[in-house]
Amino acid sequence: MASSIETGGAWSTMEDVFLFECWVQISHCPMSANEMKFCHMWKKIHAEFCERIPGSTRTEMTLSRRWKILNKELRKWRDALAKVRNNHRSGENLSSEVNIL
Repeated sequence: MASSIETGGAWSTMEDVFLFECWVQISHCPMSANEMKFCHMWKKIHAEFCERIPGSTRTEMTLSRRWKILNKELRKWRDALAKVRNNHRSGENLSSEVNIL
């Protein structure tokens, strides 16, 4: 019986991590990232992803869609952390909190 990963079903945590790693590696490449077109970037991410998970049936479009979902959720988390960091006690700021530590 084929697993959900093999059939393109539910995403595993491992796949999500590999997608993140591939996206960071390709999109932050100092040599080519700034000049890369969007579709070319996802071709490279897909190729890297398939090297990490041989036999994967995930397509470029599937990776891009999954990235949008994960990125949206991570943005919520990042914004919540920023809000907590900026929520200082009355009359205090970040430097007074640092001095306490």
